[in-house]
Amino acid sequence: MSETISMSTQTILNRWSVHRDVLFELVKVFPESSANFRPTPKVMSVVEMIHHLAWVPDFFFSAMEGREWKVPPVPQTLAEARELLEELTIEHRAVISRFTEEDLQREATIHVFNKTEPIAEMLQRMITHEAHHKGQLILYARLLELEPPFYTIY
Repeated sequence: MSETISMSTQTILNRWSVHRDVLFELVKVFPESSANFRPTPKVMSVVEMIHHLAWVPDFFFSAMEGREWKVPPVPQTLAEARELLEELTIEHRAVISRFTEEDLQREATIHVFNKTEPIAEMLQRMITHEAHHKGQLILYARLLELEPPFYTIY
C-alpha cells in the first residue's frame, strides 16, 4: 500500500470521518446512568451500541484482508466505551488511509452476506452501516430526553 492517500481514499475517509466526528459528540450527551438503557429488551444498550460502532469497521476490514474479525470485549461503563471508540477510530482511520486506487478497485467478499464487491463499495457500505446505527443512538438520546447533535449528511 502507498504512503500517498488517493483522492478517492481521501473522499471515503472524509465521508466516514464526518459521521464518526458526530458520533464522538453524540456519545458525550449520554450520562453514565444511561449506559444500560435500551428502548426494548431485544436491542443493544447504549454501551453495546457504542461498542458495536467502535469495532464494526474491523468487520469490513477483515473481509477486505481475508482474516477473522477482531471484536474487543463489551465495555462495562460509558467511559470505557468512549475510550474504546477513540482508540479504534485512530486505528481505523489509519487503515482507511492506506488504501490505494488499486486497492479500492479490488473485489473482496463479505461471507456473512455472501456479497462480493469492490473495496470502495464495501467502504461505502461501512459508512452507511455507521450512519444507520448512529441514527439509532440519536433516537436513544431523544427517548432519554437528551439533546443529540445534528446528525449530519454528506
